[in-house]
Amino acid sequence: MRKNWGRAAVIAVASIVIVLGLVFAVTVRSGKPGGAQWLSAEQPLRTTPRTPSYSTAAPTLTTRPTLTVDSGCRPGQGPAALDPVSDATTRRVGAAWDRVERWLKANAPTTAASLRPPATTARITEAQRRIGVALPAELIASLRRHDGVSGIGESFALPPFHHLASTETVAREAKVLCEVLISNGSDDSVGSWWHGRFVPIAVNGGGDGLFLDQRTGTGRLGEWDHEGSVDFDRLPTTLTELLEQTATALETGGAVLGGYRPVVTGNRALDWDFPR
Repeated sequence: MRKNWGRAAVIAVASIVIVLGLVFAVTVRSGKPGGAQWLSAEQPLRTTPRTPSYSTAAPTLTTRPTLTVDSGCRPGQGPAALDPVSDATTRRVGAAWDRVERWLKANAPTTAASLRPPATTARITEAQRRIGVALPAELIASLRRHDGVSGIGESFALPPFHHLASTETVAREAKVLCEVLISNGSDDSVGSWWHGRFVPIAVNGGGDGLFLDQRTGTGRLGEWDHEGSVDFDRLPTTLTELLEQTATALETGGAVLGGYRPVVTGNRALDWDFPR
């Protein structure tokens, strides 16, 4: 009887030691001290890794909208020769430039130095070919006087911040704007945001600028906003008129385009101020 009791006692003690050992081992592996935490609901449940499932359904293709109207964009298909420029147009554009240059040299020589030399007929013709539309006569006459300006910064700008584009910039801007117009695929954007028969002539460095509308071959001066729409309301009808109004504002210090007045910076450069 005593022998059986002793054996039972040994078995009981051994069982307690084994249980305590298991509790300690699991507690150490979990990084949590104390046996009570071993029973905590915070312990993650072991799960059997799932075999990944693969769908055999065909993916849904998202189609982009496509223009159903003519964008007017004909890159690389412009006329191979320039239209004739009348003597009257050449004289009028030249007279406006004479006045602008005279004032800049006397008052803002830093800006005067930004005017580029004349563009060759070959460069103007190449720009016309690349954008795909005939260039207006007054633009040809202006480019023959100055092939745009160098840089943005303190270069010459038609009020308030439209820097005249070179032949290269004219072609590049037209290409980019047509690409965006076509890729957008919105019929409503054609003519209201851009059109392939718009000829960019000046840029502001922020994606906006001035253009001449050649849809009817008249070269109506307009302004484009890359986040909005084109506007013809606040500008004179032609580039030549804007050049003349700019020259008058420079000579008199008067306002142009609703209130912009010329000022000369400390670096002897032209800037346009809008009095508030």
